[in-house]
Amino acid sequence: MLTTKTRSRRGPQVCCFLILLLLVTLIILYLTVFKPKQPEVRGTVVGLRQIEFQPFPNFMLNITLVVAVTIDNPNYAGFEFESGTTLIFYRGVLVGQAPVMEGEVGARSTETLSVYVELEVSTITANPNFVQDIASGILPLESSTSVRGKVTILGVFKLNASVFTSCDITVALLSRYASATCNSRVYVQ
Repeated sequence: MLTTKTRSRRGPQVCCFLILLLLVTLIILYLTVFKPKQPEVRGTVVGLRQIEFQPFPNFMLNITLVVAVTIDNPNYAGFEFESGTTLIFYRGVLVGQAPVMEGEVGARSTETLSVYVELEVSTITANPNFVQDIASGILPLESSTSVRGKVTILGVFKLNASVFTSCDITVALLSRYASATCNSRVYVQ
């Protein structure tokens, strides 16, 4: 038979054991399931939303690119991102930009953000390489997209990240086709 004195000593021991067990369980869950992971980001140029090219009799050029940024969130919490910017360059000169609207990628899901960028044709045609590029039928462009965001798990654990995607774009003027090779990087803060 347990005496009152023995019971009073076991109470704190059981309580300490339960607290220790809870802490170990939370640490294991954090390290395996809830640990914030970097979102994966892929950038691509989906294509041309609009291209009007007429070399003769009156020169005309209008181009609107569709740039897509795909964010894959492997976390058990949403990835919230702030508004960002997509920039398009021709031979190192800025010729177009468009905002990437803020949003959220749900837990363990993927979202694709499409951005439409209308190019400033007057800046493109002022470049000394433009005539040579028109003669080849290829317009070389570069794009860069940057987005900042964060993942918050259980309202406590946070992972801030900046996403940067750059693409080398080839626009075939006569066939009205665009292709790209893209690289993406995630910087964790």
